[in-house]
Amino acid sequence: MDTSIARMEPVSEVVVGANRWQRTLGKVVMTTLFAILGLIFFIPFYWMIISSLREPQQIFAEAGNFLPTHVTLISYQNLFSEILFERWYVNSIIISFGFSILAVTVCTLAAYPLARFRFPFRDIIFFSILASQMLPFHLLLIPLFIMMIRLQLIDTYLGVILPLVAHPFGLFYMRQYMLSINSDILDAARVDGASEYQVFLRVILPLVKPAISTLLILFSLEAWNDLLWPLIVMRTDEKYTLAVGIAGLVGLYRPRWDLVMAAAFLATFPIIILFLFMQKQFIAGISSLGTGVEK
Repeated sequence: MDTSIARMEPVSEVVVGANRWQRTLGKVVMTTLFAILGLIFFIPFYWMIISSLREPQQIFAEAGNFLPTHVTLISYQNLFSEILFERWYVNSIIISFGFSILAVTVCTLAAYPLARFRFPFRDIIFFSILASQMLPFHLLLIPLFIMMIRLQLIDTYLGVILPLVAHPFGLFYMRQYMLSINSDILDAARVDGASEYQVFLRVILPLVKPAISTLLILFSLEAWNDLLWPLIVMRTDEKYTLAVGIAGLVGLYRPRWDLVMAAAFLATFPIIILFLFMQKQFIAGISSLGTGVEK
């Protein structure tokens, strides 16, 4: 009996060592793959940065060099002196902030009754709203444009913001998150005498902060990069957003690649800062979606 046990111990040690080696090898392979993937995504961003630090005539002449032979800020100087870049920047900030706040507010208010109340045709209403996400936005351009003309919202911030605040994806995301909240918490608040408004403000909102942070980042990114709708609504250069203004720099006969690279680099800062500031809430909102669902 003792001899068989003694023979089994080296075998078990070999098995444990083999499993440990496989886990280590798997981590090394995954780390290498993610490092390569990260490098692939970083190379265009790096090329944009060094191109903005080159002379305009050297951007493509030195395209294969990973370090500029002569560093200059002439592209940034021309960016602020030749075009209304500061105004475009302010317009993008106003539209992104206004859209994200209003869209999150509308989606949160609409998701609460669709998630926690029972009423006739609740699911039909929800799936009808969700089905509208399947409609191509180009199909809605003419009706929305006519509506903005009648409301006299052409060439205004509200004309860009208001038609898009009822966001089907935001409603779906917030509803699914609210479904994961334990019903006993809400029932306890009602037993203590809290009204539905108090339940929503003091119980629901604190619990869905990660989801709110996630939608704020996603909506801000969507509004910051949106080109089509601001291009249609805005009519004057002073009201252009960064996406519209930068696209206009790529002219038909003389593209200003030096200004495009400098503007694109500066345009990335607000989104990066927003993500760094709210990354914990963003990760928490993504990772906890759909867990512990209770109806």
